[in-house]
Order: sequence, then structure tokens, then C-alpha cells
Amino acid sequence: MTQERAFDPVGETAANLGLEDTVVHRVIDEFMLQLHRDLVEYEGVNGDYIGESLSHHLSHQAFFHLLGFLDRFTERYGWQPGSAGEYLGRLGSRADWLSFAHQQEGWAESSRYGRRRRPATPEGSAS
Repeated sequence: MTQERAFDPVGETAANLGLEDTVVHRVIDEFMLQLHRDLVEYEGVNGDYIGESLSHHLSHQAFFHLLGFLDRFTERYGWQPGSAGEYLGRLGSRADWLSFAHQQEGWAESSRYGRRRRPATPEGSAS
């Protein structure tokens, strides 16, 4: 019989690397912040952040698994712009997420996508 995985990527990463969970959490938090910002602001040659920029900053292993994650994600979820607000509203209160809104202040949306500036606070979040 096989043992079931814990599905705890932070804990597994910390254990595999011999690091404390808190260190791994801090690295992931900062990495995701920078990844989000870079995607929002990236102009580049063709506006292809993943192919033109990110692929040069990640190891081949990390890039391979990120693309695998994104491929499975698009297969399983029918997200439209704004879908994140639904998750934020269901998985926490407005106060839980509001403390991160300031991190987006000063980000300059790429001119390639013409997306209207979205509020930095999660829409639809419960109070």
C-alpha cells in the first residue's frame, strides 16, 4: 500500500532543503510578489513575459514545472479576469487580503494589454 502525500508544498520544500518553514514561506512570498509585479509591468519585445523574460531567470527545472502547473491550471479552471476576487472572498475576509494591497501601489500596468486599472483591494471580499 502506498502512503498518501501530505499536499503541503511549503513543508515538503522545507524538509527537502533542510530549511525552516518560515524561511521557505518568506522566499515564496517575495518570489510570488515579484512574479506578479513583473507580469503586470512587463513590456518587452512582444509582451511575452513568460517566454521573453521569465524563462531566462528560472532554472530549467523550475520553468518546466511552472509551465506544467500553468498547463494543468488552464485545463482544470475556467478563469476569467476577476476570478481571483471570488477566491479571495471565499477564503478570507477583506481584512485578510487588504494588508497586501499596498504592495501593488506604484506598479505600472503594461501598455500592451490595455487592462483598466483594477482596484488594489480585493473585490467581492467579505468584511
